[in-house]
Amino acid sequence: MQAVIKTALDAFIQIDENGTVLEWSFQAEALTGWTRQEALGADAVDLLVAEPLRAGFRQRMARLVPELSAAPAGMRFEVTLVHRNGDSILVEASSAVLRIGGRTIINTFVRDITQKRAAEEQLIQSQKMEAVGHLTGGIAHEFNNMLTVITGTIEILADAVKDNPPLSTITKLISEAADRGAALTSSLLSFARKQALQPAEIDVNALIEELAKLLLATFDKKIEIVTKLGGNVWLAYADRGQLSSALLNLAINARDAMLDGGRLTLTTRNVVFGVREALAVGAGYAGDYVEIEIADTGTGIPQAILDRIFDPFFSTKEVGKGTGLGLSMVFGFVKQSGGGIKVASEEGRGTVFTIYLPKAEASTLRPTGYDDRKIVGGTETILCVEDDRDVRHYVTVQLEGLGYKVIPAADATEALAIAAEGTPFDLLFTDIVMAGSMNGRELAEQMVAARPSLRVLFTSGYAYDSLHTQGRATMGAPLLRKPYRKAELARLLRRSLDTAVDSAGDAIPTPYSVQADVEAFLRRQAAEDNGTTRSRK
Repeated sequence: MQAVIKTALDAFIQIDENGTVLEWSFQAEALTGWTRQEALGADAVDLLVAEPLRAGFRQRMARLVPELSAAPAGMRFEVTLVHRNGDSILVEASSAVLRIGGRTIINTFVRDITQKRAAEEQLIQSQKMEAVGHLTGGIAHEFNNMLTVITGTIEILADAVKDNPPLSTITKLISEAADRGAALTSSLLSFARKQALQPAEIDVNALIEELAKLLLATFDKKIEIVTKLGGNVWLAYADRGQLSSALLNLAINARDAMLDGGRLTLTTRNVVFGVREALAVGAGYAGDYVEIEIADTGTGIPQAILDRIFDPFFSTKEVGKGTGLGLSMVFGFVKQSGGGIKVASEEGRGTVFTIYLPKAEASTLRPTGYDDRKIVGGTETILCVEDDRDVRHYVTVQLEGLGYKVIPAADATEALAIAAEGTPFDLLFTDIVMAGSMNGRELAEQMVAARPSLRVLFTSGYAYDSLHTQGRATMGAPLLRKPYRKAELARLLRRSLDTAVDSAGDAIPTPYSVQADVEAFLRRQAAEDNGTTRSRK
């Protein structure tokens, strides 16, 4: 028996029917913090149960002994114990009763499942958020199609009534409402992890210092702003604008929780996660991360709603005081960036949000060098592929108004038929997500295989699933995000026609081979992946 106890991976605790400890393995010492010498002869309930819960625990033990006696194979159950330092430990206990010389002995093997349960709960939460994200992203995509028509049409109408002040005021109100709708769908896409990001190397310490200056200038003086920046903190790899927005969002929430004043502390450090640690915070993989902690001394978040705070439209603020999308956007941005996020809160003491972003391996995005300030049209021919009839009609009108010749197509099949007839065109302007068996990216790939010098411009209400994770379409083609206005359409069309862009974001002279660009991109990715694999071994 002693050999089994000493070699077992689980802790072994033996007590009598009164709860007195008779045996306490060295694994039990590691699990609880109590030494064998301290535990022998002591009351197990006093050692392992928080003081307010001891009376109830003893009552349950009194009922458990007869149940164990009636179960020859013993029983398995889960219970929360307390470590010597006060930390809670969720354990799985396997107990059996022995009768020795008229004495009742209870043998129990105890396994710590705290981290396992945390990982399971994190997985369930991630699956829930993923499901809500798919639904949210789909709604936002369809809404963006409608907004594209509304914003574009109101521009035409506004131009027609610019000399009529009353009507001009009405068009302005409609335009502003459409802009608010676009901002809302952008927030939804951020939560759904489907917005186009522009990740790059970020000096997190420098960003925190900038944020702290802003908060010092704008927050009430009753709130103390403290920064604790780690030394030699790695560069993070994420979208700088989205990270700034996320941190500002969390800071504002902290401010709102400290109406009577308090302390907001911003902390950075490097962390290295194994698989278990990465899973516990919902990070994408084991490896190097930059940690950003935002801690306040405010009112805290009730435990009953802590699991819901990242849900879209969930808010504890008064009606009209918030959209309920702030934390959802933070969650979506962090997850889309390959990072993780966790929250800890205690009512009356404050809340701590901790963000983990991947360490930057190499800078991949660089400016194209193209001047977007000039807004001009052209005379080239555009093959416009859009499955939404209203959007297709609106785009055709706008392109023709800019001087272009337009060939409209309702889907990829119709577009391929037009190309097969030998109809000349200079640029393919296609939606990414379309009905049918082929999406816009696949259509573009097939067309440029036959016409290597063909220019491509993508558009979409959301594009994460069909685009490269950096937010740029494969083949180096740029993306025009819906909803867009005439000026944005004109600028990006002209840029696409006048300047080719490679997969790293560099301007390259025309003509060029898109297929060659794709192959070069894949070679670079393979080389980077191999280098990353070697560095992590």
